[in-house]
Amino acid sequence: MATFLALELSSSHCTVAVSRNDKITQHDFSDQRGRGVVCAIENILSELSIEPKRLDAIYVGIGPGSYTGLRIACSAAMMFAYSLGIECHGINSFEAMAWRAAKQQPLTIILDAYRQQYYHAEYYVEKQKLICRQQPHIIEQADWDSTRESSSPDTCAEDILRFANEFIDKHADTPSNHLFAAEPLYLRPPAFRQQKKERD
Repeated sequence: MATFLALELSSSHCTVAVSRNDKITQHDFSDQRGRGVVCAIENILSELSIEPKRLDAIYVGIGPGSYTGLRIACSAAMMFAYSLGIECHGINSFEAMAWRAAKQQPLTIILDAYRQQYYHAEYYVEKQKLICRQQPHIIEQADWDSTRESSSPDTCAEDILRFANEFIDKHADTPSNHLFAAEPLYLRPPAFRQQKKERD
C-alpha cells in the first residue's frame, strides 16, 4: 500500500499526517508553529517506524489561509519531496475541509482574510463527488450578509490525506482539477503590487 505524508499550516492549527494501509496518523505542532515543521515530520515518521525513502508522495494544503503558514508548508514539502525524488502535490485547503464537512450538508465557508475581508467559497457533495458552487474568492466583510449560515472550519493534514485518498484517488479522470503545484494559493496580489498599481 502507498504511504503518503501531508502538511497543513494554512489554518490556526499546524499539523502533519501520514497515511499508510488506509490508516491516518496525525500530529499537531501548533505550539511550535512553522519552526517545528522539520521536527514534526521526523517525529511522526520515527513514531511509525517509516524511513523517509518509503514515502510515495507528499501532499500540502495550499490555502487559502495564513500566508506565512502556506509559504513554510509549501517550501518544506517541496524541499522534502525533492530530496527524496518523489512527487509533491498541492491541494486546495477549502476543498479538503469541504469534503469532510459537506458530506452532511452544503457548506458555505467564511474565513477571516484580514484587511476587513473574508475568504469565501461554497461546496456540496452529490453522489460522492465534490461540487463547487462558488470558487474561493475574496469579499468585503461589510458586504457579507451575517444572517446567512456559514462555517469557518479549520483544515488539518488528516483532511488533506482523506481528500486525496477518498476523492482524488477514486476520480482518476479529473485529478488535474484537484491537484496543484505546491505553491500558496493567493487570492489577491501582494501589497507592494497593489501599491504600485495605485501609483501608476
